[in-house]
Amino acid sequence: MTTTDPRWANYALMIETGGTYRATTVYELLIVAGKQAAGARIVEGIERDLAAHNIGHFPPRIPRDQNAPVLLYNQERAGLGFVMHLVRQLTESQDPTGELATLRIQALSMMLDEYRRAPKEDAAPA
Repeated sequence: MTTTDPRWANYALMIETGGTYRATTVYELLIVAGKQAAGARIVEGIERDLAAHNIGHFPPRIPRDQNAPVLLYNQERAGLGFVMHLVRQLTESQDPTGELATLRIQALSMMLDEYRRAPKEDAAPA
């Protein structure tokens, strides 16, 4: 399959418009890929197709169990998907103290600030 495969392009659009992430199963990914079994080569192909459409995933390797859950996310668009992408990059980084890690941590912190609840007026500081 190529990066112009409409099945994966439509799937990427569904993830983007659905909040930039999607909880699914390996079975659903097999259906999109037009495959019946999650063999090693098929799973590698699915990972390549996802990457070609800027779709990241947890776990970092797609499981071969058809019933296994997979969390997909859009790596490029602002939102929770991009937050997940930054977390994955940080956890996979070979240089956790380098300049790139610092920039990723700062970006992640700024994005997470959007999800922080405003303090209640009557709450005392900790």
